[in-house]
Amino acid sequence: MRHYETLFIINPDLSEEETASVVEKFSAILTDRGSNMVKVDQWGRRRLAYEVKKFNKGFYVLFEYGATPEAVAEMERIFKIDERVIRYMTVKKDDLFDAEAIARAEAEAAAKAAARAARAESGQDDDDDDEEDEAPRRRRDEDDDEEDGDEE
Repeated sequence: MRHYETLFIINPDLSEEETASVVEKFSAILTDRGSNMVKVDQWGRRRLAYEVKKFNKGFYVLFEYGATPEAVAEMERIFKIDERVIRYMTVKKDDLFDAEAIARAEAEAAAKAAARAARAESGQDDDDDDEEDEAPRRRRDEDDDEEDGDEE
């Protein structure tokens, strides 16, 4: 079983009930094939970066799950058939799916977020986290000769 993420965009003209049924349909396709759903995140209606199938907006949904490649292929096959799905993309995050490790990582992230919120609420805003402040990255232009080694 592998770790996947699938983001798909649903027709924005559908009612809330129809949108919920589409999300449930694709979630059921995965779970019926033995997949473990980690997260179903409905981002809501958002503006698209560019027009897709004559739509400027879409309802975004993110699935994070562990599944076999066959289950993912079946879900994508049905995405192609279903006219309510405007666009989709599946990304393999890892070759092994470890639900316990994912749950631990999410719990740690939630604990860090709660600690930050508590510090901000109490007025203690010291950045003692493991994160280091990095200098902002400079975009490299084609005419940057100093790093290319093209100095004469």
